[in-house]
Amino acid sequence: MPAPTGGRLVEIEQSARDGCTVLALRGRLDRHAAPRLQRVLRKRLAEQPVAVVCDLSGLDALDPDCAGLFTVAAHHPSSSWPDTPLLLCGAPPAVAEALARLGVPRFVPVHASLDDALVAGRRPPYLRDELRLSPSPAAPGTARRFVRDTCQTWRLLLDDQDDAAARAVADELAERAELIASELVTNALIHARTDVWLRLSVRGERLHIGVHDGGRRLLRLVGGSLEAEAGRGLLLVERLSRAWGVYRPPEGGKVVWCVLAAEVR
Repeated sequence: MPAPTGGRLVEIEQSARDGCTVLALRGRLDRHAAPRLQRVLRKRLAEQPVAVVCDLSGLDALDPDCAGLFTVAAHHPSSSWPDTPLLLCGAPPAVAEALARLGVPRFVPVHASLDDALVAGRRPPYLRDELRLSPSPAAPGTARRFVRDTCQTWRLLLDDQDDAAARAVADELAERAELIASELVTNALIHARTDVWLRLSVRGERLHIGVHDGGRRLLRLVGGSLEAEAGRGLLLVERLSRAWGVYRPPEGGKVVWCVLAAEVR
């Protein structure tokens, strides 16, 4: 396909540094080039390097309609769990403005330079813990206790334990995580009736929750009320998380995952 007018079609130069995969983008990123970049990002994330870093310093232009693909890629479960971080760096002013308009920096870390991104990528990217639950009525309560105890152990997002405002934010985040985990485990037990794996991971100010069951049917969000006795699990996920999705992992079953972020009310 010929390059569209207004700039050369984006080129993707791939390299490895310090355990990170670096994708240097050159040219213009528009709707013609976006599908190829999406495929490359998913493939590299699935390889689970320390981090995947997109160097945007060589971009001539970024079509605003394509800016959101970085958010989608960052939270797309290319592997069994969305654990490998995606980082952006070196965005020229016009590209940085397009990213900011869509709120991409809220979901994908953006660094001033490649060196800064590599330093961030080499840090331990996340804390992680996992719990296996048998299909029993006690499972949702066990899930809530697991989330509460894990968040307390990690002391999520608290740089200063004496800061009352920081404690309040962390407490609110843990409460949201408990509620979501309980609802997702309940949904899994009702629809799949198999063992369930609950995974928590934290990276920066983002908490990732994943619930993996042996069911084959993918769930979808339907209209409803938060006050309803049943069917509110995905509605709660939609309301309380920054991003979420459902997919079939290679090993079978399905995973419902979501990302929560600390928010000062």
